Amino acid sequence: MFVSLNCKDNTLPLAHNVDIALHISYHIFFMPFRPILSLFFALILLSGCRNDGSRDIRDYYFPLKKLQEGLVYEYSAGDSLTPAYWYFRSVLDNNQPYLTGAYYEQELEPIQITREAVVKNGILQKDLRLFTQSPSGKSSPIIANIEYGNAFPFTVRDSLGVFLYKVQWTDDEGQNITITKNRRFAGDSTLTFQGKSYPVIFFSVLESVELEHPTQGYFEQILRGREAFAKGLGLVMFEKGPDHESPIRYTLIDRYPMTQLEQKALKRKSHPPS
Repeated sequence: MFVSLNCKDNTLPLAHNVDIALHISYHIFFMPFRPILSLFFALILLSGCRNDGSRDIRDYYFPLKKLQEGLVYEYSAGDSLTPAYWYFRSVLDNNQPYLTGAYYEQELEPIQITREAVVKNGILQKDLRLFTQSPSGKSSPIIANIEYGNAFPFTVRDSLGVFLYKVQWTDDEGQNITITKNRRFAGDSTLTFQGKSYPVIFFSVLESVELEHPTQGYFEQILRGREAFAKGLGLVMFEKGPDHESPIRYTLIDRYPMTQLEQKALKRKSHPPS
């Protein structure tokens, strides 16, 4: 069951007593205004107690104040798949704080560039650009249409709250692609990262991928997955796969400056794997 919710500007919609819930994703670069950012992040990261039964989870999102200089998050799915590299950086543009993110492959070719705005009750994705490689080898961006950009809520009440994410774009072959994610809060645990234990919250995700080709017709794939966010770190695990199949799971294994990822890319080019 997929749930469509109306979304006003600069707020995340939340519905209760519904089956399924939703989600995700991240980058465009601006020079940060550090003093203003520091004050803003000091204010928004204060977790308040609420008397309506809701829970403040903003501290489990990416640590915006610590990302003003930018960091690469490296995720691994084991030796059989290439790592996923996300470069995250918090910026300020016209007094609006954003988290920007870029997803790279090992040769530092961008795959996705995203930008998410900090609003009063959560994080809204504002921009999503996807890159495809032309026959000449050059990457060309495709700008996606974001219908519902809910990336992360600052408060949850129970596992029945629903968050909707939906994006659409047309690829180079004229194929329309629509991704819809229903996402819900799914509990707590702990996780050890680089020898330190962190509190973790989970979201369950139900995802629909719809493909509509001008000559080959329509296809839909349903995927189920989970996401884990650690307090003070942000996204530390994401997994998904079709029903009755083992999901592919990516786990955070390291964080470091972009210069370190650039060095890795140069090393791979000079010493390619045999």
